Amino acid sequence: MNITSRRILLTVIVSALIVIEAFAGEAPRLIIFISVDQMREDYFERFAPYYSGGLRQLYTEGTFYSNANLNYASSVTCLGHATLSTGAYPMTSGILDNEWLNPVTRKSVYCVEDTSAGKVDGEGGGESPNNLLVTAIGDWLKTSSPKSKVITASGKDRAAILMGGKHPDCAYWYSRKNGHMVTSDYYTQHVPRWVTEFNSSQWIEKNVPPAWTKLLPESVYTKEGPDEFIAEAKVDSSSSFPHQFEPGKKTEQLLATPYGDLLVLDFAREAIRAEKLGQRGVSDLLCLSLSDCDYIGHAFGSNSHEMIDHLVRLDRALGSFFADAQKAIGVSNVLVVLSADHGVMPLPEFLSQFKHERARRIIYQTEIKKQLDSLDQLLQKEWNIHGQIFENGGFLNYASAARVGKDSLQVERRAGHILQSIDGIADVYFRRELMDARTPDRPYLSEFRRSYYPPRGEDYQIRYCEYCLVSSQTTGTSHGSVYSYDTHVPIVFWGAGAKRANVTREVHTVDIAPTLARILNVEYPRTVDGVPLEELK
Repeated sequence: MNITSRRILLTVIVSALIVIEAFAGEAPRLIIFISVDQMREDYFERFAPYYSGGLRQLYTEGTFYSNANLNYASSVTCLGHATLSTGAYPMTSGILDNEWLNPVTRKSVYCVEDTSAGKVDGEGGGESPNNLLVTAIGDWLKTSSPKSKVITASGKDRAAILMGGKHPDCAYWYSRKNGHMVTSDYYTQHVPRWVTEFNSSQWIEKNVPPAWTKLLPESVYTKEGPDEFIAEAKVDSSSSFPHQFEPGKKTEQLLATPYGDLLVLDFAREAIRAEKLGQRGVSDLLCLSLSDCDYIGHAFGSNSHEMIDHLVRLDRALGSFFADAQKAIGVSNVLVVLSADHGVMPLPEFLSQFKHERARRIIYQTEIKKQLDSLDQLLQKEWNIHGQIFENGGFLNYASAARVGKDSLQVERRAGHILQSIDGIADVYFRRELMDARTPDRPYLSEFRRSYYPPRGEDYQIRYCEYCLVSSQTTGTSHGSVYSYDTHVPIVFWGAGAKRANVTREVHTVDIAPTLARILNVEYPRTVDGVPLEELK
C-alpha cells in the first residue's frame, strides 16, 4: 500500500470521531509516553527509598494512579501495548494474544507479523501493525495536526509497533542480531541519517561493561531476600551477581540486563535532537517501551536482587533523560506519561518460602496436558470418536462429536466438566458465553470477554487457580493471568499540566489514550473503550 492510499484509509478509519472537552492548558509540545514492560505498581512504593531520579519524580511530583488495572484477562505484551495506545480493549482492537491460532487454518499468527513488510537498508522487516484493527493516539494526533511527528522505539518489535498505532512516522525496535535499531518498509524505504549514525556508533562496545554488577550496597538487596535462589534462572550455572556477558554475545544478551533500556533511551535522545521533537511549534509524540524489566522479571522474579538493581538504574536513567528533554524543549513543554503493559507473578517458591503464602508452580506438560490427554482418550472411547476432542490451541472437535449425535452444548458441558476436574484449573469460558451477554455472570467473565475477539478466538479459555504459575519451565516466572499481580500496573502523568496527586479510585489503562487526546485537544474515534481521566483537565 503506497503512502497516499494509507492516508486515504486513515481518513476513512477515523471518520467517526468523538468530540471531547478541551484540555484547559496549552497542549504540551512533546508527550513522552513510556511503557515499562512488566512493571508492577508496587515497584514504586516498595523501592521508593532507593529512587533519586525519574521514578522518584514521577511518584512524588506527578498525578499517580495507585489503583490502575488492565481490566481484561490476558495480561501479555501485545495486548498491553495495543490497549495503552488505542484506548481499546482486545475485544475491539483484535489483538487478543502475543500469538494465536487462526481458527480456520490453525496456523500460528504473531501479533505484528506481516510477510509483505520488507527490510529497510537490509535490516528488520517482516512486521507491521496490520493485525491491529483500530487507530491509536498517534493517528488521532496526526489527523488533527499533520505536521506533528509520532515516533516509537522499544527493545521489542511488538511493543514499538503497537504503541505506534497504524501510521506513525516510524517505529524502531532492537535487533539482537547486530545490536541495531531497525524497522520495516511498512513505515519507510530508508532510515534517516541519524538512525544510521546511531547504529554505527558502537554504542554497545562503548557503554556496556564486561559484567552486570550491583550498583548499591549489599545491605539494600538482602532486605528482599537472598541473591542466589533455587527458582531463579541460572546464568553460567549461577543466578547471583555478577552476571558476566559471554564473549561475543553482548548484542544477544543485552535486553536481559539494564543496558537495553539505556540504549533505547539514548536512541530516544537522538530522535528528539535530530527530528526536533517538541521544537517546531506543534505537539509531537514519542512512545517508548522499555523491555528490560520484563526479561529480568521472567528470569529472576519481582523480589530478586536483579530487579532491585535494574529499577534503581532505570530510575537514574529516566531522571537524566527527563532532564535532557526538558532542557531541549522547556520544562513547561514536556509531559511524561508512564504505565505498563502488565505486571508479573512473584516466583511461587519465593512466595511460599519467604512470604508463607499458598503458591505453586504447575508444569503444563506433565500436570495439565497429561491429565487432559488421558481424559480425552476416555471420552473418545465413551463417545466412540476417533481423534482428539480437545485440539491444540483451545479448540474442540465439534465435527466429530456431531457425527455421533452430540451437539455443541453437550460437547461444551462435558468439556467444561473435564477441564475443571483437572487440578489447577479454576474455570472455563466457552465462545458462546464470551459472546452472549445474557450468560449469567460469574467471577472474571467480564474480564475474559474484554480479552476476546471472536473472529480470532479459540473455542474456550481457561482460568487457572490464583497464585498458580502454569509454566513449561522449572525456574523463572511469568504473567498472563487475570489476577491483580499481573493486572495491577501504575499510571502516572508528570510535567506540563499534571498536578501532584495520589489518586486511589480505580482506573484502567484504556483510559490513557483518550486522556492524551483531551490533553492534545484532538478527537478520538468511537472504537475507544476508555474515558478521559478527570484529574487531567
